[in-house]
Amino acid sequence: MKKIKKILNEIIESSIYAIHNIEIQKRFEGRKKLYNIFPSAKDEFGDYSTNIAIRLSGDEYTPEKVADILIGEISKKIPSFIEKVEEKNGFINFFFKKEFYFETLIEILQEKEKFGSSDIGKEKKVIIEFVSANPTGPLTIAHGRQASFGEALSRIFSFSGYSVTKEYYLNDAGKQIELLGESLKARYEQLKGKEYPIPEEGYWGEYLIEIAKKIKGQPQSQQFFKNFAVEEILKDIEKDLKDFGVKFDNWVNENNFLLDGSVEKTIELLEKKGLVYYKDGAKWFKSSSFGDDKDRVLVKKDGSYTYLAPDIAYHKNKIERGFDIIINLWGPDHLGYIPRLKAAVESLGFSSENLKIVIVQLTTLYKGKEKLQMSTRKGQFITLRQLIEEIGPDASKFFFLFRKPDSHLDFDLEIAKKQSLENPVYYLQYAYVRILHVLNFAKEKNIEIENLEKINFSIFNEEEIKLIKKLSFFSEIIEKITQSLEVHLLTEFLFDLSKNFHSYYQKFRIVSEEKELTIARLSLVKALFYVFSNSLYLLNISLPEKM
Repeated sequence: MKKIKKILNEIIESSIYAIHNIEIQKRFEGRKKLYNIFPSAKDEFGDYSTNIAIRLSGDEYTPEKVADILIGEISKKIPSFIEKVEEKNGFINFFFKKEFYFETLIEILQEKEKFGSSDIGKEKKVIIEFVSANPTGPLTIAHGRQASFGEALSRIFSFSGYSVTKEYYLNDAGKQIELLGESLKARYEQLKGKEYPIPEEGYWGEYLIEIAKKIKGQPQSQQFFKNFAVEEILKDIEKDLKDFGVKFDNWVNENNFLLDGSVEKTIELLEKKGLVYYKDGAKWFKSSSFGDDKDRVLVKKDGSYTYLAPDIAYHKNKIERGFDIIINLWGPDHLGYIPRLKAAVESLGFSSENLKIVIVQLTTLYKGKEKLQMSTRKGQFITLRQLIEEIGPDASKFFFLFRKPDSHLDFDLEIAKKQSLENPVYYLQYAYVRILHVLNFAKEKNIEIENLEKINFSIFNEEEIKLIKKLSFFSEIIEKITQSLEVHLLTEFLFDLSKNFHSYYQKFRIVSEEKELTIARLSLVKALFYVFSNSLYLLNISLPEKM
């Protein structure tokens, strides 16, 4: 199944050049990146469709006419697994023989937990930086959404043959950390009965009271409060992530780039390249030379760095470590920051196309119809820890991953807590448990699949063929995610597969007195088991044995 699109693409391209139509061929040369080959939306449109005829239409050539011309040539080249090729509404539709899906089923049963994996990554080095919350307070649900997405993306890239590094970047320098230290000192003094105000722009959350209670003796410096707060908050962050099933390979400190001179050296390098100039007492980076809408300040009038300066040094460090692809997951407040960072990596000789930045939008929590109000500055927010304790990590992760990351997410806690089919994560885990039940029941009856080659798949009904067809798309979805970074494609696939299986389970008896039919159906359920197992592993969601 992994090669289907490649085979169809080769057939289409060779057919275009075989028809000897100069006008259509010229259009193809200019538009070849615009056409797609994709699984058909409905059975009446076959198994796979392409919009090539629509893309090549124009003048006296309607999509239908182009399709007819191409089908005439394609029909001379179709491989044995294709039953027929038809045109419908300008699309060219490919219909596969049932036997093709039988081969796919055998492929799944042979590859087992490796089904869907590949070597398309060719060991290219990928770094995925995510969460990277400032160590100024507990992780929030917004960080939980990033953590879910980053972990799933890392697993999918590894599954596809890439060498993946997961990294957390600690913003442990600058004004925010200074305010954190001052806020902790205020809480410490207040515990001693003193009138000591929290800075207006400081951190008001009660978590600092708990941290202040841990301080022993009499601190002598502001640096102590700053360091103590960061260390204690980091302990909680690491614990929350661990309990959420997320572990990082590296933790990198912003402050280190300041202390070891990396930021200064990076600015000097840009100066040597002629990409830095002085204006109004500040140092500016010529980011507009690389597609940014305007130049950006690196060093302010007072000699302090802007956020961009250490970020460039950090990405220079990533490039020097030999990463081929750099992926950053950021919050929505960083949307306008993308062009300047892409400009920065271009200035360092790294292709901005290989810097992929995903904006992970915020989440609004509801309890039924009640919207929960949150304010990070005043310490009024739902922490990731609270979410884990209320609904568990699995439900949290699936809800976070069920929508595109750049879409705002409305998260209903009441639905997430329900142990019913109304809850999507319960729905799919219940499908997995049903699959396990069938396989265990067959095992108790001493029914085993012994020889794949001798199984009579021809007795499968249309619903069973549909299930196999759905399973066959798994590999393609995984590959597409490595290109588009759209993890929700896997959650949607798994949810649809669950619906199909639940429907099938209700209609048909899998283990019956008919041995030949039982063996065939068990082979299908076993294939479902592998695809469910692989999918849930990639999504970092647990595999329950019972519910």
